[in-house]
Amino acid sequence: MIKRKGEKIMGIISIVLNVIGVGFGALMLSVDPAFYEEMNEILQEEGSALPVETLEASVHAFGVQFMVVSAIAAVLALVGVIVLKTDRRAVLSGILFLVSAVTLLIGTVGLAFVPMILLLIVGLMSLIRKPKTDIHTSEYPS
Repeated sequence: MIKRKGEKIMGIISIVLNVIGVGFGALMLSVDPAFYEEMNEILQEEGSALPVETLEASVHAFGVQFMVVSAIAAVLALVGVIVLKTDRRAVLSGILFLVSAVTLLIGTVGLAFVPMILLLIVGLMSLIRKPKTDIHTSEYPS
């Protein structure tokens, strides 16, 4: 039986970071309308102006997407940490961690880089680390 303390700790850290990502998405939803006007003025100086409504709608849509994807990744990682209790289920747990990492990569366009890398490492560790087999078994008495 392998002690999978490292996988559990890194999984919990990634869950916490994903919950922070949900909070970041909620913060994007609560941005003041004056911010969009200032951002539009900066864009006008650079020569690429957008209507304020379009800018507000795109930031709002990305905030919702960031929240949903981070929540899905957090739930998958939580299930992966819970399933990681036995060595037989380490493969299932590794697959859940890898699916969560790919979900973060695609859904947040790479902005959730740290939890994505943690989940990728944990998923690979769960799949690669195997329990030590005993050379002396009951089939071959010594």
